[in-house]
Amino acid sequence: MKKNKVKDENVDINPYQVDKLAKVPSWIKILLLRYWAAAAACFLLFGISELGLNIYEEGEYADVELNVKLILLLALFFSIFTNYVVRVFVRLMYNRRDNTYRLNLINFKGVLSFVASLAYNLVMAILVFVLNVGVLSKYGLVLDPFGTTGGIGIEPFTVGFLYIILDGVFIIIKDIIVMIFQRVQYKIQNRSEDELTKTGDLA
Repeated sequence: MKKNKVKDENVDINPYQVDKLAKVPSWIKILLLRYWAAAAACFLLFGISELGLNIYEEGEYADVELNVKLILLLALFFSIFTNYVVRVFVRLMYNRRDNTYRLNLINFKGVLSFVASLAYNLVMAILVFVLNVGVLSKYGLVLDPFGTTGGIGIEPFTVGFLYIILDGVFIIIKDIIVMIFQRVQYKIQNRSEDELTKTGDLA
């Protein structure tokens, strides 16, 4: 009886049991993390800038100077979250069996990575702003989970969705370019090896 109890305790506390979170595909974890980062950047934007949520008024941008500031701040916060949170987790999850680098656009380290991230996220901020304020707001399609937006303006959940969609498009384009480059390199390498082989046979 005592032996069975000890055995049951050992089964309950198994340090080698696979973590349930590890069974979740890396692309899902990175997608959710990127969505959280974009939404958090938008929350932080409103938290420190006090710009308000309703920017779209009567079919035109309410204030050009205000919108420029919003885009620049949004780009900065996108860069901070994606470069110092998302990229770090992508690198931690990378291994030979799971190439998580293909799921992220900027994977190198250092100051240059932040500069590249800032340039990329400036483009992303402009696109997100135009789609959110110029398109979705026009038709009242902005998400309104807390009854604060009225279907218009900048809203964090909408910004998150727009960001991961646009970012996904750019990542797919990047992966296609990398794949083409690798295939070209492979063909050049094979051609060189064939030429060396023929040269060796002739000699």
